[in-house]
Amino acid sequence: MKLRTIFAAAALTALFAAAPAVSHARDYGDWDDHHAWHDASWWHEHHPAWVWHHHPEWVKVYPQWRAIDGDWDEHHVWRDRGWWYDHHPEWVRAHHPDWARWRD
Repeated sequence: MKLRTIFAAAALTALFAAAPAVSHARDYGDWDDHHAWHDASWWHEHHPAWVWHHHPEWVKVYPQWRAIDGDWDEHHVWRDRGWWYDHHPEWVRAHHPDWARWRD
């Protein structure tokens, strides 16, 4: 009986070890300064620049953010749409004509 339990435990361990790790969008998030948890969507809605600075890997789960939030500059620094509009509006017209002003 003991041997059967050990083999069953080993089989289950091997099964779970071989299973791919699946991550869901709801698993992404971070703690704020007041120790409250917010999911990635909340962070993106309230602090999009913070997301790009601290968690650019979330874009793999939310690829639509890349199209609406900003772009990389020539020094590989992420700039939001507001920065591009303020500093290089001609670049915006040439590269992202689909961007809508978010501060109008």
